[in-house]
Amino acid sequence: MKYRADIDGLRAIAVLAVVAFHAFPDWVPGGFVGVDLFFVISGYLISGIIFHALERGDFSFVDFYGRRVRRIFPALVIVLIGVYVAGWFLLFADRFAELGKHTAGGAGFVANFVLWREAGYFDGASDTKPLLHLWSLGVEEQFYLLWPVLAWMAWKRRFDLLALTLVVWTASMYFNLDRIRRDLVGTFYAPHTRFWELMSGAALAYAALPRSQWRVTTWLIDHYRMMLQSPLVRLAASLSGAVLIVFSVVAIDQSRHFPGRWAVLPVAGAALLIAAGPDSLINRRVLSLRLVVGIGLISYPLYLWHWPLLSMLRLMAGETPPAWVRTAAVGASFVLAWLTYRVIERPIRLGPRREWIVPALCLLLAAVGGAGYYTYQHDGLWDRAVNRTDKSAFSAYYQAMRRTGITVPYRLECDFMAPVTDTVRDEIAPGCTTPGRNGTWFLWGDSHAQALSPAVTSLLPDGVALAQVATSSCRPSLGGTDLHVPGGRCDRANSYALEKIRELRPRVLILAQNGDHSQTDWEALALKVRELGVGQVVVVGPVPMWSPSLPEVYINRYWGSGADRASYGLVPGRAEDDALMRTRYERSSALTYVSIMNRVCNDAGCLAVVPGSNPPELMTFDASHLTPLGSRFVGDQVLRSVLPTQ
Repeated sequence: MKYRADIDGLRAIAVLAVVAFHAFPDWVPGGFVGVDLFFVISGYLISGIIFHALERGDFSFVDFYGRRVRRIFPALVIVLIGVYVAGWFLLFADRFAELGKHTAGGAGFVANFVLWREAGYFDGASDTKPLLHLWSLGVEEQFYLLWPVLAWMAWKRRFDLLALTLVVWTASMYFNLDRIRRDLVGTFYAPHTRFWELMSGAALAYAALPRSQWRVTTWLIDHYRMMLQSPLVRLAASLSGAVLIVFSVVAIDQSRHFPGRWAVLPVAGAALLIAAGPDSLINRRVLSLRLVVGIGLISYPLYLWHWPLLSMLRLMAGETPPAWVRTAAVGASFVLAWLTYRVIERPIRLGPRREWIVPALCLLLAAVGGAGYYTYQHDGLWDRAVNRTDKSAFSAYYQAMRRTGITVPYRLECDFMAPVTDTVRDEIAPGCTTPGRNGTWFLWGDSHAQALSPAVTSLLPDGVALAQVATSSCRPSLGGTDLHVPGGRCDRANSYALEKIRELRPRVLILAQNGDHSQTDWEALALKVRELGVGQVVVVGPVPMWSPSLPEVYINRYWGSGADRASYGLVPGRAEDDALMRTRYERSSALTYVSIMNRVCNDAGCLAVVPGSNPPELMTFDASHLTPLGSRFVGDQVLRSVLPTQ
């Protein structure tokens, strides 16, 4: 295929959008669509290579994958080793174990599946995962594994490659649009919901083949080629593509259900720019500029380096670093990318084709992945020097609580999501809804309702049972689910809760959820359940949230200070939501609203340490889930005043 400088320029736009989004998300809210631009470019270039080789009759899997290894492995190996070494000296055991898992996932090109699998309710903040960005590399590599085989099989059987491309595109787009309504996280990470983006580039590659090489001449390709002969059409395509990309970067933000239909905009923009050709206005005047092309040439190592630097800084600071620090990190990533390209990537990719290079790179990447997996399996290698501190033991205590220490006090048997596999349960334990001889209280909501179980249990009058239906990610609702919740577990949980409320007619119903309380019509919900026989309805407000987590904030900002309150890292908006709820329901006759924020927060910050605990214990074990001791404190100091404890 003839080299096109403008495509390297488009790579530059893609990587600059991603880097800017990661460093300054408020400035470039839709910069993450740069990944979608990469997908279109990869689909175009890789499919062009495959199609041309098939038409020439010299396609070789060994040659194809050998080229991919020389292109992808060198920079990836260097980055994985660099991040692992940094983690060895800087990260405590729990974080280092997670880094080991992600290193293995990145080396095996399954990072998207690893991240998808761990994206449960108690998952850590995404900006504290230094190898999070390798999910997109996983999707591309899975495309590289599947697409050449499909194309080769189709060609051997004289099946039209354009028809195959359109079939895969249609199937992938269907999964994208269908699953986005049911599983937002899965749709983001899954390869089959992303392949249509790469297939968009593949269709362009097929149309760029010489007409004599089309297996089936179609009116569609003829018409497409005829239109592109017009300079006016190429100008319109170039300008439209640029406008779509700029609009996507500015207007699409993380509140959108992405990819879904929103991804059509950046994908169409990239496709139009590629179709417009190197001589069209934007391609010639902007994308082919020497500086832009130069950034495009280092775009791959730049993509690999920038996120680990930003994420490590985030981990070390315990909060988002100042703008100048992030700017310095971006500058350093450019330097590292240029050095990686000049010293590592270019000599291996374009140098002499020595037979031992590809096997050596494969063995080296396998060794790095094996080291990561060993680290994960051995709990982050506790014998490292960084772990021989009180801080490390403190961090490990709360990580262990997150993983196994809440099973009993949270009553995870009452969750329609299985806590280990995150799969949907057909039913919960019968004891979750067993009535008491003197009546029943009922706890309903998501994992933040689970966190209140120790609090409510400590206040139960004699002979009163606590029924609980609290399912991770599932807010109490009379119908409908959140889009990011897979498997329909919320519908199942809420239907079951309403059925048991009707059956048990509890004296008290306690409702709780993570956040966004003011977006729910609690009055309507309370009136409905009171029709079903509920005596008193109590809505519990949000708990303070720290980013990335209270243990990390406390270690990085308050260690040794004796402070019992923390203001650093507090996620804004929750206090305002709580104040709105207090105003809205202060005179409600249908429900009682209980504010936790009003009790545990003041101008100095929010309670971080449970008062009177010895040794001191934090209020939450992650960003906002109460520790069992923190929960009992909330029960005694907040809930006791509104619940009929006699």
